[in-house]
Amino acid sequence: MKEFAEIWDIIVRSNTFNFVLLVAIFWFLFKKINVSNFIGKLQQDIINAIENVKKSKELAGEKLSKAKDSVKNLESDIKAQMDLADNTAKTISDNILEDTEKRIEIIHSSVDKTIATEEKSLSAKLTEKAAAAAVAIAKNHIINTLKNRPDLHDKYIGESIQELDRIQL
Repeated sequence: MKEFAEIWDIIVRSNTFNFVLLVAIFWFLFKKINVSNFIGKLQQDIINAIENVKKSKELAGEKLSKAKDSVKNLESDIKAQMDLADNTAKTISDNILEDTEKRIEIIHSSVDKTIATEEKSLSAKLTEKAAAAAVAIAKNHIINTLKNRPDLHDKYIGESIQELDRIQL
């Protein structure tokens, strides 16, 4: 038995035994843990990640291409928009100017009509005042003349009575 113990001691101390024991433990663990499924799942996850990165790269390339295409004509588009804005502004300013000129003409016409109306009104008022003043002067003149020449007074009264008699007939 001593020999058996010595052999066992040599076996336990040898690297081969330790290696075989380690392989047996790993084999048992691989069977128990199912490392192949775990590695297969990791492999599939890596494949999926690589495919997602490829798809993202393709999408980014397409977006970059679209962005380059949209920017390619940007300068000419800006120039066209600026030309359109200039034309629109010119049209609007021309319309405003034309509308303003028409309004000015209407205002001038209205002012001319108002002035003409006021002139007629003032002329009529002045004529009325002049006629009233002329009547007042004539009245004063007649009164003064009749005071100075009482014989005319009787003559005018007589003529007025004759006129009234002729009207009644």
